[in-house]
Amino acid sequence: MFPMKSSLPGSNAPLRPRRLPAGLGRAAVLVVRLCATDEPAGASPPARNPPAALNQPAPANGGTGEGNPADMNEGLFDKFDRARFNNQAASHYWLTGRPPLQHELFFFPPDPPPLGAELRWFRPPVTGTPAPLEMAAFVNEPFYPILAIRLAAEDLPKRLQLELDAYRVAKVGLQNELRSTIVRLKGADASARQRELTELARSQAPRLTTLEATAAQLRSDLQRGGLYGQFVGRGDWNECRSWRLGSRSAESARSDTLQMEFEVLRAAVCYQDGLSPAQRRLAREIAMELQAEIRQSKAGAPPVPDASMIFFLPETARIRLPADLPAELATKVTAFVTSKKELKAELRTTLYNCDAKGGDERIRVLARLAEEQAPRIAALEELAEDIRRGLAEVADMPGPPAPPVLPPELEARISTYRGHKLALLQALHALLASPDPVARRSGKPDQVREQVAAFNRENAGRFAKLKNERDALREALARHMHTLGSERDQKTIDGLLEEFESARQQQEIWEKYRDYQTAVLLPGLSPAQRRLLYDAAIEELALPLPGGEVPR
Repeated sequence: MFPMKSSLPGSNAPLRPRRLPAGLGRAAVLVVRLCATDEPAGASPPARNPPAALNQPAPANGGTGEGNPADMNEGLFDKFDRARFNNQAASHYWLTGRPPLQHELFFFPPDPPPLGAELRWFRPPVTGTPAPLEMAAFVNEPFYPILAIRLAAEDLPKRLQLELDAYRVAKVGLQNELRSTIVRLKGADASARQRELTELARSQAPRLTTLEATAAQLRSDLQRGGLYGQFVGRGDWNECRSWRLGSRSAESARSDTLQMEFEVLRAAVCYQDGLSPAQRRLAREIAMELQAEIRQSKAGAPPVPDASMIFFLPETARIRLPADLPAELATKVTAFVTSKKELKAELRTTLYNCDAKGGDERIRVLARLAEEQAPRIAALEELAEDIRRGLAEVADMPGPPAPPVLPPELEARISTYRGHKLALLQALHALLASPDPVARRSGKPDQVREQVAAFNRENAGRFAKLKNERDALREALARHMHTLGSERDQKTIDGLLEEFESARQQQEIWEKYRDYQTAVLLPGLSPAQRRLLYDAAIEELALPLPGGEVPR
């Protein structure tokens, strides 16, 4: 094995050493056996019973059980059995059949939040197998699950790594070009901004077309690329499940198959051939809606639709609209929502009905649907642009609240105070998220409380300094309000300080959504430019990556 350092942008973590793909080993062993055997071609091998361990569940620790005696139950193998210390590429397994990939872990991206949704300052500790750190740079890509499983399996060929590097460089270059133009035109009048954005869209169009075609090709290459992919395939979620929607193995009322349908739709975004790129994005929206429905049903609460929140474009982006839109604009929004729901309903029904069909037949049906839906999806883009122009005239669109007007000196002091307070909270959260392993194993909360008490003692000086800063700010705010001629009690001063802190926090959150808001609402961008900027926006939110999961 040779170490290989990752050059994927967005991550400083080196890739782990690459191991020889198991499928390549299988192919080599098969060729040797075919050439060396004395039996006539096509003769059946002598019957033998498969090892009992092949029917055992995957190791509890997430290991593969390949080539590791510790993963095998003692007594299940004869000590001279050739498969005892071999992996699945050995001839032993070629004769007995390939076991199901029960140990395969799959990684799916986090769902994009609605525009302006609250972002957690502190996240719960990650459970299970974490996603590869490199995936943060590809969080909204159609090939996310396949790339994640390749990296987790230490099976990313050099050729694919170079293709990913080139793709990433080209994409970041286009994003920076688009951002810089938007910033430069911020103060320009509407007509001049529209002209320059139209010209930029024209100049970027060929490169964006190539970029999106490269992403689609990477999705295919990552799943099937290399000798391993040709012989065995890598990480097809559909190969790892024993049930199909609408088949006898999943017979039940459709309302009882929501979880299975969600899993199929979520996986179809990446693994199902025959879908257009736009349909993949629509399928992800459907999966998000199904997951929300499942959570509501588990909570026992009836679904409460939020009429002000809609899925807009680019797909998976959600915005909240004012309740009192002009009548003409409200009619257009209703037509948009209705048309998009119809497209998603057709896609959802087709994917459900096709799940039990053969692979080739399913691809043909989906490709035919993609061709039928393409003009309607294009019309939906035009309607969305018309709605954006109308929303640009609406004054009360959602946005960050304005903080109380204060002197610059006071604003700077409050910002410094907030920084010191946040640093202490982060240190405490890190302690609570990673308690002493001894205390965790012993199950004694007293030891954790002792750690918190020790933290308080060690940081007593910082806590005292923070209290002094707050007291000084309260006095300064009281003097400021007195100079304005307003009589305020101490409680109101505290409320003013909290109001200022809350508003600043909301502004910082909305700053993270700046590219999101531009991609969704700024008139004049092409659909491909919106998708380009939206991908950057989701990456900037730094959403926690879900851990790996095993198909059921």
